[in-house]
Amino acid sequence: MKFPFWPNPKGYRDIDLGLTRVYDLLERLDNPHKKLPPTIHIAGTNGKGSTLSFLRAIFEEAQYSVHSYTSPHLVFFNERIVLAGKNIDDDFLNECLANCKKEASKHPQIEVTFFEGITVAAFLAFSRIKADILLLETGLGGRLDATNVIEKNLLSIITPISFDHTDFLGKTLAKISYEKAGIIKKNCPVIVAKQKASALAAIENQAKKLGSSLKIFGKDFDYKKNAKSIEIFIGNKSYELPFPSLNGDHQIENATIAIAAALSQTKLPITIDKIKSAIIKTIWPARLQKITSGKFIKKLPENCQLILDGSHNLQGATTVHKFLKSQKNIKKIVIFSMLQDKDCEGFLNKIKDEIDLLVTLTIPDESKSRDKNEILKIAQNLKINSITADDFDDAFRKINNLITKRKSSESALVMICGSLYLAGKFLEKNQNHH
Repeated sequence: MKFPFWPNPKGYRDIDLGLTRVYDLLERLDNPHKKLPPTIHIAGTNGKGSTLSFLRAIFEEAQYSVHSYTSPHLVFFNERIVLAGKNIDDDFLNECLANCKKEASKHPQIEVTFFEGITVAAFLAFSRIKADILLLETGLGGRLDATNVIEKNLLSIITPISFDHTDFLGKTLAKISYEKAGIIKKNCPVIVAKQKASALAAIENQAKKLGSSLKIFGKDFDYKKNAKSIEIFIGNKSYELPFPSLNGDHQIENATIAIAAALSQTKLPITIDKIKSAIIKTIWPARLQKITSGKFIKKLPENCQLILDGSHNLQGATTVHKFLKSQKNIKKIVIFSMLQDKDCEGFLNKIKDEIDLLVTLTIPDESKSRDKNEILKIAQNLKINSITADDFDDAFRKINNLITKRKSSESALVMICGSLYLAGKFLEKNQNHH
């Protein structure tokens, strides 16, 4: 389904942090959050979804059944709730939502936000279907995130933290990190990705208070890139592994975090052979994803590659810049849009030196999208060669005309980035051949 019938998706980014409403609704549903499989809880700013995808691939390769919860979705809402390896079906999702709505509507009424309502419905679904493990991604923050009602977990993972949602989580990295570290549970181990010093200090402080052991990237585990493989070091052991299926050095880091997590928990034994075969099969759309089929690739000349990325903050911009820079002697065209609450100027400033042409769009059917003309002005102020397009069809028509006018032998790269919502719309339109 595109969007659930409840809670009202019109205000789906209305945020009111706090866990009281979630606990009250869970209690009326007989506390499904206390009947979940062993859980790995993931917070952070960047890399949560990719790390979760690597973990999901690893556990599934080892023949375990896996539930997972992620956000946002790209095309269909059902992508967010995976039950024993399959996206939740519409009927069961509607049944769980109807149960939640019924209980929330009883007197006194519980007015949950969109994210709170769907999280409670997900927990209800997870409690009713058996699985060996649940991989649970926070929505926003950690301490007051609707997912943070679980009482204990197998382990917590904190991926790299940077500035995001500062209106809700705080203006400093230390405060944001304190909020993200709120998922740490008493005596439950924590896997920590590469962090800035102030972020790491906040995480260490929280873990110390709760008597939870930390495994820190660069200290307790790490990786080294060789010519044809990667070597991962965990404690005093090292493992040689193939390069992951996902593009970019940051994905090697995410794979390393997932591997450290999988090998640190003892509940579900994992062999290194299963890990090797899992990391080359991992799929996570819109993260430097190479698009090889669909209607838009057909609109480009053969010597043109198409890459889709949902990065939307400054750390993501660094990843995009690094990828663009690695593409030598090639014309680089970026189709770009962004939501109003994101740092558009900061993002474009980071990647401007690697762009030959920027094509700005307004994200279709997205009320919080920046206008293409507003983005054009920002780009022109940064001295980026830019044009606007009405929609994806118009953008690809203009790009195709431009490339075919030039030397036909010249290679080109087209990259779509700036927003997961833009990426989702692209995937939807790319599948639609009509």
